[in-house]
Amino acid sequence: MYLDFGLGRSFANDAPAFSGDGRYGYDCPRMMLESLDPPQATAPKIKSSVRIPALDGLRGIAILLVLLAHTVFFTSFRHHPVLNRLLSLGSLSFSGVDLFFVLSGFLIGGILLDHLDSPRYFTTFYLRRAYRILPLYVAVVLFCLVVSQLSVRGWTPFGQLDIFVGPVPWWSFAIFGQNLAMAVTGGSGRGGLGVTWSLAIEEQFYLTLPLVLRWVAPRNLICWLAAVIGFAPILRILLAVYWPRGTFAGYVFTPCRADALSMGVLCAVMVRKENVWDYLVANRRWVYAVAGVLGLCLAAITLGGYSVGSAAGPKTLYGLELTVLAFFYGTVVLLAVTGDDKFVRKGLCNPLLMKLGGIAYGTYLFHPLCIGFFLFLATHLIRPTPGAAFIAAQMLGVAATLGLATVSWRRFEKALVGRGYAHQY
Repeated sequence: MYLDFGLGRSFANDAPAFSGDGRYGYDCPRMMLESLDPPQATAPKIKSSVRIPALDGLRGIAILLVLLAHTVFFTSFRHHPVLNRLLSLGSLSFSGVDLFFVLSGFLIGGILLDHLDSPRYFTTFYLRRAYRILPLYVAVVLFCLVVSQLSVRGWTPFGQLDIFVGPVPWWSFAIFGQNLAMAVTGGSGRGGLGVTWSLAIEEQFYLTLPLVLRWVAPRNLICWLAAVIGFAPILRILLAVYWPRGTFAGYVFTPCRADALSMGVLCAVMVRKENVWDYLVANRRWVYAVAGVLGLCLAAITLGGYSVGSAAGPKTLYGLELTVLAFFYGTVVLLAVTGDDKFVRKGLCNPLLMKLGGIAYGTYLFHPLCIGFFLFLATHLIRPTPGAAFIAAQMLGVAATLGLATVSWRRFEKALVGRGYAHQY
């Protein structure tokens, strides 16, 4: 079974894709923009200071996919080939991380594009990111360090659980370089920190994107982004063919995942061009058509039994499915921000999805630890352990994750994010 793998004025769009601002606006009030009816009317361009509730729903879908991947679809049952085949239909649930990447590119790219001329462009951006990302991440890493050291000394019932022993060096987690170490060693580390490879990619993205947007001429930005989107799958193919652990490296190495991040930034650039915005609003049916074609491609990949993500097998796409996912999620983001039809109002603005999106960051960090803890209890308290005990342990782990993430947001993260917003552009 595979277990690893913003107060005051609205600031949801100045948050990483893993996080939310704690305000949900469940009525999805016309996307908090002027009415888009009739379609031919000129609509205002998106601004990072304008909150878009549907993006909270997308964030909720992303973390829901992650939870499903780590509790349902990446589970394997012995002697149940039919059940395993049904579970394989959810193999693309791992792509919740890809949706996070596209959302990060859109939201963070939009913030930076809106403040390119600010004298505090770099200072404010990095301070806000630090307040949002670092406190909870540091708390989780320190917790894992303490537990691992106590267990090594025999002071816990977990046995020799030294999370920091293995191919991924401990210091890489301190500098957000664990994904690079994972790419070189071909392993994701031990315990609940394996999932942090994607956070490392986002941090490296935060470090580089402000420099790129400040120094690349606006007339060249779209070409630059298109080049990055085109280069990433080529690099993944080269690694898969010529590197012994290249398939896995192509999944966690930052340049190989730059297509999803750059796709989000490209969408942020597009909706800030008035002619493009007007075209997208007036021709949403074509955006739906593109999303439909890409969705069919993803269905074909799933039904065709291809190895996806970091898996390697006789039928592999060498990471090309990641580019298809980037384009698909890019079109979904465009649909979310350019209208308020039934798909947006009833689907993306679903209150439960928006609540889940609001606690996505904590949920992402906590879920491997909580699920792993209850699985440990099941395997050590019930022997032999029936399949029902594993299922119950995973359900309890998810419930504990959501409860802990809610408390973390309300009692810990929210106040820190508010402090970050004391720093103005």
